[in-house]
Amino acid sequence: MNIWENKEYGNITFGKIEKNIVFFKYKPSIEIDINIAKDLVKNRLDYTSGQSVYTLIDFTNVKSVTKEARDYMNSPDGGLKGILGGAFLSNSVVATLFVNLYLKVSNPSIPAKFFTNEEDAVGWLRKIKTADTHIVKN
Repeated sequence: MNIWENKEYGNITFGKIEKNIVFFKYKPSIEIDINIAKDLVKNRLDYTSGQSVYTLIDFTNVKSVTKEARDYMNSPDGGLKGILGGAFLSNSVVATLFVNLYLKVSNPSIPAKFFTNEEDAVGWLRKIKTADTHIVKN
């Protein structure tokens, strides 16, 4: 996967996979609380200049996420602001369990899916991106 326009912030690095698909990679062993969650969203909105995007989030380095941070990240005015769809990626057993539980319990209001393979995740994002362009919006 070719990633361009990389930009590193304190806890996260963003890069573009293609137009409107952004890759996230967290710093190693990150523990996300509400303050870090808000900072991550602020950094993403800065990186995307407030434009709505599809996301590929590498969750491998996430050590923990507080309930308050999870709730914030799943809210339309918080972590979902500017997100059109999200693919989570990890080969870590702990991250896999966490993300699958999050997707089942939180029921995000955007398309969201977990992957262990990068190519499958990008393919799924391209598919939902294409489907979204065929929806007539009033």
